[in-house]
Amino acid sequence: SKSLDIENITRVEDLGFRVKDIGFRDEVENVLNDIIGEIEYYPPIFSAKKINGKRAYELARNNLEVNLKKITSNIYEAKLLNYNPPFITIKLSVSEGSYIRSIAQIILDRLNIFGTLSYLNRIQEGVFTYNQEKPLNPLEVLDLEQNRYFGDISYLKNGKKLDIRFFEKKEDGKYFIQFDKYLSIIEITNKKIKYLLNNIKLDNFS
Repeated sequence: SKSLDIENITRVEDLGFRVKDIGFRDEVENVLNDIIGEIEYYPPIFSAKKINGKRAYELARNNLEVNLKKITSNIYEAKLLNYNPPFITIKLSVSEGSYIRSIAQIILDRLNIFGTLSYLNRIQEGVFTYNQEKPLNPLEVLDLEQNRYFGDISYLKNGKKLDIRFFEKKEDGKYFIQFDKYLSIIEITNKKIKYLLNNIKLDNFS
């Protein structure tokens, strides 16, 4: 598959004879142990990486040449969860910016078989897990300074143009403003105000 997943499959081969070999499961576990640590590889050509201002996937979809530089990832965990030929289900814990499709291809190459990534489920990102997830209260996770607005609150609620004179802090930067049960995020640049997000209802995060 050119995209290293099931979106752009170019051919299908029956490899049942290979993956059903006695001892193949042990081979998988050995390869998973071997890839733990720092690993260097090329990102998928069907990715959002930019080449001269163009996304790589835009070039790839138009059958244009895609030359990407190698990147480095750290693999902290590589665990076999289930082995049901011809499917291998694994759990990976990797550094930020890693491409699981490419890492899956490395695993297949080391096993000396053809294959591709058929399914990907992200279960955790940093301290946040995707198990029994709930909306995050932005006030608890925003890494922004609070500002206060002393003007007509209806201007803020309706997304109208705001005047720098009515803000407590007038320095350039990004700020959040809490009013009633709502939250807005603005950016001040050269005394001009731009909305980044507006009218986020805080009741949704209680």
